Amino acid sequence: MRAVPFLTLILIPLALSGCTASKIVTAPFRAAGTVVETAVDATTQSQSEREEDLGRQVLKKRKKERELCLDEAQNKQERRNCKEAYERPY
Repeated sequence: MRAVPFLTLILIPLALSGCTASKIVTAPFRAAGTVVETAVDATTQSQSEREEDLGRQVLKKRKKERELCLDEAQNKQERRNCKEAYERPY
């Protein structure tokens, strides 16, 4: 008589384990998918990111040109001309 409740207690988790087992089995694949998505996102570059990089390159180039112009200037007027040519508003 006591064996029936005991067997019931053992069989209920086994009967419900299909749901739990499927979650346990698919969990590594879900985690791997998340890692792959993150890696792909990290390696791709959006249009705005490309534009920001291009802007940084242009600013860096203009700064070098300005410094070169100032180094080559031989008097105050030439230095003033360099500063005016490479002012911030592009």
